[in-house]
Amino acid sequence: MTDLKILVFVQIGIDFAIIAIFIFLLRRLAAISKDSSMQKGLQIFESVLTDAKKAAAQFNMQLEEKKELINKLNQKMEQKIMSINVLLNRADVLLKDPLQPGDAQKKPAASSSLGKEIIMLAEEGHDSEAIAETLAISRGEVMLVLDLKTKIAQLRS
Repeated sequence: MTDLKILVFVQIGIDFAIIAIFIFLLRRLAAISKDSSMQKGLQIFESVLTDAKKAAAQFNMQLEEKKELINKLNQKMEQKIMSINVLLNRADVLLKDPLQPGDAQKKPAASSSLGKEIIMLAEEGHDSEAIAETLAISRGEVMLVLDLKTKIAQLRS
């Protein structure tokens, strides 16, 4: 506990010393007449600040570019992950319930979930080519499901 008190007093003493040095430097600065060496120093300091500002702006611009690239990569990765998940789900369905010759009722359930995924991706704004690539199916199959969806919607209205 006494060590902590000593450290606090030392810190307070250092703070007072820093304040005293700061006041001393301010008085010296006020006492110095504006001569050419001071002006040159200020000009150099201004040029360094200007260069630092330009460097910071360039760094900020590069950071923004990197951020855009990362966002694009994230979107592509999400599409690939979604595609892998779809393929894994398909594989799970095929492994759990293998289609037997007399088992014609099971196939529509797998294709209806695929149809739901196609419709969901289309509603999210993906085009048929992207949907086909994501789900690893043909573009014609995607177009067929989307056409059927629009025709069914027309019949209902």
